[in-house]
Amino acid sequence: MVLAAILLLIGLFVLYKGVREWQHVRRLRREGRQAFGTVTSHERKPSGARAVVVSWTDDYGTTHQLTSSQASSVPTIGIGEPVTVRYLAGNPASAYIDERRENVRNVLGMLVLGLGFTAAGVTLFSNS
Repeated sequence: MVLAAILLLIGLFVLYKGVREWQHVRRLRREGRQAFGTVTSHERKPSGARAVVVSWTDDYGTTHQLTSSQASSVPTIGIGEPVTVRYLAGNPASAYIDERRENVRNVLGMLVLGLGFTAAGVTLFSNS
């Protein structure tokens, strides 16, 4: 019973995070400013996965670094490739890589994981 509750809570939390991520991406596409950047490196995470690092310039000419929240053993975007970055005006910290292959994988991964944990929790609850 306790395991079912824990799985259910984890699933709901991951679903919440996935929906928030999806809303953030949609808001940036609707209201965000577009900037162009270049992949400068791949940052190795403690797990061994590598995340894409992008250097981009905002409307004021300030250069920023953005590390993708998505990491994998084989990065989806190679070093030197151009990418589009979107950010909210006056808030470069809200920047997000505007690549469908990056965004869809991130959002769908969170939603599927959240649904999986939630389904496991509900199944355990119904069996007990």
